[in-house]
Amino acid sequence: MIRPNQVLSLIVVGVALAGAGVWLASRHGSDTDATGPVLPLKQGDLNAVTRLRIFKGDGSQVTLTRDATHWLVAERGYPADTGQVRKLLLDLSALQVEEQKTSDPALYSKLGVEDPKGAQTASTGVDIDLNGKTLALIVGKTSGTGSAYVRVVGAAQSLLASPQLTPDADPRHWLDRSLVDIAADQVKEVDVKAASGPEYAVKRAAGSAAGDYAVSPLPKGRELADPGAGATQAGALAGLQLDDVRKIGTIAPVAQATFRTGDGLIITLAGIQDGETRYITATASASTPGTQQRARDLNARLGGWQFELPGYRYDTLFRPLEQLLKPLPAPKPAAAAKPAHSPLNPGKVTRQQSH
Repeated sequence: MIRPNQVLSLIVVGVALAGAGVWLASRHGSDTDATGPVLPLKQGDLNAVTRLRIFKGDGSQVTLTRDATHWLVAERGYPADTGQVRKLLLDLSALQVEEQKTSDPALYSKLGVEDPKGAQTASTGVDIDLNGKTLALIVGKTSGTGSAYVRVVGAAQSLLASPQLTPDADPRHWLDRSLVDIAADQVKEVDVKAASGPEYAVKRAAGSAAGDYAVSPLPKGRELADPGAGATQAGALAGLQLDDVRKIGTIAPVAQATFRTGDGLIITLAGIQDGETRYITATASASTPGTQQRARDLNARLGGWQFELPGYRYDTLFRPLEQLLKPLPAPKPAAAAKPAHSPLNPGKVTRQQSH
């Protein structure tokens, strides 16, 4: 019988051997250190890059394509976050060898630089289309806080290089997440049609303080749970960002919120429930000439899409009126009815018996 202390010893030995395997893989072939760029990619070449593909063995991938003015996430057909794409390109162009590592294919998996094929592989492939050629890199495990193991496709030698790369193969990571950013003090009115309950409006009275909003109509005898509830609703567009995006489908909306700004911009959001996921669509219009171009720009960017939102942001946009009100007091228990013939009323019984 194996004793508990023997089991613990076996575990410790196993962990030590695994760590030794990584160390040996990282040291194998490092007798001749070399430095210099990992890829023939200079910072001056970045504007000539037309496509980036990031993929893993489990089938996840993102393809970033460049047209004359934008980077796009091909899997969504939607604009990419240009800042994130630019950072990855800069890091790739700056990638420098710190140390040569193993050139033994049997040890590649220890560093995560095996070919990214099969769901069990830990490596990430990065293809860079530049001037009609493709530069292909395999990115493996990180080392410390500033380096990662990499291997150029077709080369046997693996490398420890910096800066540290952690390319993400999920298309959602690369989307331009910004939707609308309008602070509460710019909003003069919100009209809400929630999925349940009556419609209501949040309005800022002319000349009132920026945070002073009235909610109406309130049910008779009811009052707001929080005097700032109206301001919270007016600020629901501040920093609004998407989680994911898809083309407009056929599912009918169940809620609507219309925001009107002080300078005449009108933004109408429709809420869509698809299982556990929440989406919105957005349309813009203008009540003043000064905001017509802004409305056109918003429609050109947001029109034709459904935007997945975090559940809490969706709920804030379309809150039912009941959630803004103080809860109703609990009903008082009904008084117990007295029996028709009470033993505590013997006089009445006596009179009945006397007849």
